[in-house]
Amino acid sequence: MRIQLMIAAIVAGLMPAAVLADDETPPVVNGQTYVQHQIVAAKARHPEIVAITVIGKREKGDGMLVLGSTADRTTVMTAVPAPAADAVTGSTVREAFNSNSGHRLGTIELVFTGAANAATAVAVQTELAKATLSAKNAADPWPFDSAFGPDTYAQTLATKTIAKHPELLVMMIHATPPAGKHNVIIGSNIGRFGKAADEDDLRVIDKGSTNLEVGGDNDRFETELPLNDAKGHRIGALGLVFPFKVGDDREAIHRKGLAIRDEVAAAIPSSAALFAPTK
Repeated sequence: MRIQLMIAAIVAGLMPAAVLADDETPPVVNGQTYVQHQIVAAKARHPEIVAITVIGKREKGDGMLVLGSTADRTTVMTAVPAPAADAVTGSTVREAFNSNSGHRLGTIELVFTGAANAATAVAVQTELAKATLSAKNAADPWPFDSAFGPDTYAQTLATKTIAKHPELLVMMIHATPPAGKHNVIIGSNIGRFGKAADEDDLRVIDKGSTNLEVGGDNDRFETELPLNDAKGHRIGALGLVFPFKVGDDREAIHRKGLAIRDEVAAAIPSSAALFAPTK
């Protein structure tokens, strides 16, 4: 599990035509980025919002791009000038678009039906940040793999666990679908459902190894642990990311991860149960 941790959920009975290798990210189609999916959902939750646009750089060195737009999806992934400074002006609010570890990734612009609502803007800003690991993550395609989605028991378990442990930045459940050949992300708070396990993941899944590393700008502690079901059978891996700063006790964070892993394992009757649909 590298900096880009993963989770996936599959609709029971469906299998992907091909599972992508770790370095193969599918293209964005029709402006459907991960952050586009997020802002469409945010607009639906807040009917007082007319439009939401997210602008940022997908990678370091890139120019500014529209990463998401509820007003005009055809503009997504097109170049734009740098946005104006953060401000509240008339019916418009511009706020920082941040990652879940507090790094600025770009700008969110929200247009309201009437006077700008700064409190709602901050609520949307917070919602997006909690679900975004990086600018690259924001620009991931949605869906990552059309055969996989969030309406599964695995995703329900991930959502409940993150709510219980708000210190977690990222949680990802890796497992292999029934009758499937490839281990994929099936539960996650940063999308990427259906993303195939990479070499680091497979070392944990196949050999029972543990991956521990400091990631990001030395401000994230990433743990990936073998994941068993409630009967003790290894079924995959659990990726967890915690906030980190120099001087933090890495072993204490690791122990916290082990406790969460055991809690999650106790709630998994079997690998197949993770893929059970919830809708």
